[in-house]
Amino acid sequence: MPVIPVISSQFSAVQLTEDALKKFDGQEIKLYQLKTINEALEYLPIEMPEMAIVNFSDPRIDAFNLLATLMSDAWLLHAGIIGFCQTNNEIERLESFKGANLIIALGYEDIAAYLPKIFSIIFNNRRILFQREISTDFVKNICGSFKLDNDLHEVKCYVNLICNFLYNSNRLKLDQKYDLKLALTELMINAIEHGNCEISYEEKSDWLEKWFDISELITQKNRDPVINKRKITFEYTLNKTKGTFLIADEGMGFDWTNVKDVTQQENIFELHGRGILITRALVHNLTFNSKGNEVTFDVPFEDSSTELVPGIFENIPVKEVKKGDIIFNEGEPGDFLYYIVKGSYEVILNKGAFTTLTPDDIFMGEMSFLLNNFRSATIRAATDGKLIGISKKDFVEAIRLKPHYALFICRLLAQRILRSDSK
Repeated sequence: MPVIPVISSQFSAVQLTEDALKKFDGQEIKLYQLKTINEALEYLPIEMPEMAIVNFSDPRIDAFNLLATLMSDAWLLHAGIIGFCQTNNEIERLESFKGANLIIALGYEDIAAYLPKIFSIIFNNRRILFQREISTDFVKNICGSFKLDNDLHEVKCYVNLICNFLYNSNRLKLDQKYDLKLALTELMINAIEHGNCEISYEEKSDWLEKWFDISELITQKNRDPVINKRKITFEYTLNKTKGTFLIADEGMGFDWTNVKDVTQQENIFELHGRGILITRALVHNLTFNSKGNEVTFDVPFEDSSTELVPGIFENIPVKEVKKGDIIFNEGEPGDFLYYIVKGSYEVILNKGAFTTLTPDDIFMGEMSFLLNNFRSATIRAATDGKLIGISKKDFVEAIRLKPHYALFICRLLAQRILRSDSK
């Protein structure tokens, strides 16, 4: 059972979280209240929780000072932060912290509706919490692939995660961060509205004229089980100089070549086309496929001379994997630890699949790697994917520079053993 600290002197923050978690259809979670900054600073570096909830409106806790302290110590940067705020000013102040490992800032009125979805995102895509501390140390090529529901709240959470990550790692300046946030949000919402939900421009126009808010129409559309099953694909590849993004839906597509230019006088009152026009102005190489249900674009990064973590593994390549490929065979030397970027991988014992590893498992091959043994099983790619092979020399250097990696690996192995024993 994961334990999530709630940093607040007020029990009301704990109660709000408990009430929201009743709607969370996932593993059981235990909340642990930390009532003072001192309690938090004693707990976090030892327990290393995956996430923490912080009440930034608590008058008895200077939570913003706590956040600054967390940012100053690499041991404490591990936890992703969900912030509870009572005012928009608090939300804006929290989101302005450059180095914060922020998952999302929620207004008190949004906790009940949004928190269950946020927990689902995090527990289904756990490794996104570790990318800032682990991925930026091991490689300069970082890849991710996710499936999103037709939910505007989910879009907001994913967009915040990737934009905060790029901002925190000095790849983007603050204005560029908000430009990317706007571009990603526009394209994902278009994929939901016009792609998966099949909302026509005319239908959207009529609805907006009456109600001004598209979210309820999206909710109504998702009551159709066919539409509700459709997903948004969100993929990214980040290297030293740029990020490449892909957003795709499962709809019929659209004729993107006939989108009206709303900067022209005759189209000035047109309700549609602004999103694509805005996005073109913010990103590079915006390209649609012929069907119109997939778009890719690039975002150049800053040539920053300072980084939050040392770039000691920048030349490690990403390995493309095809379905059916053997990653390694039982009995081979365990010379490499593999970081799982994308794909699903079967663990084969006695010619039969024993279990499956995915990006949520973060690593594979760690037992023989750490014990200097031969591989105890064969790993076969169940889908196309991507892997990063990390040598012992590189990994030992990482642990030397950041010793908490050793504790992280120990905890990861313990979790694997616990899951194995429960089967």
